Amino acid sequence: MNVVSIIMNPPISERVAKAFIIINEMIRAEANVTIYLIGDGVYCGMKGMSLENISSESIRVLASKEDLEARGIQEDLLSQKVKCQYDLIGKMIVDIMESADRILCF
Repeated sequence: MNVVSIIMNPPISERVAKAFIIINEMIRAEANVTIYLIGDGVYCGMKGMSLENISSESIRVLASKEDLEARGIQEDLLSQKVKCQYDLIGKMIVDIMESADRILCF
């Protein structure tokens, strides 16, 4: 199963805490998970956040380069799991249309 999770809220949000609980459950169910960090969700990709507690090779984490730049976040502040990309929304739409079995939006 391919799961796309879109995180738009900052790490202090209760919705994000629930998102990572659900993402961990999906990983335990052997789903392939792609996490898109957009808007304030890019803060979730920073070192020391909940994302670093996920120890799985079956996840991909992509952050919007434009949203990182708008918030003044340098790439060296991000977890090694996070890959930055311009035009992330376009990639996310293609990913959802072509391969997503489930979409989770937080």
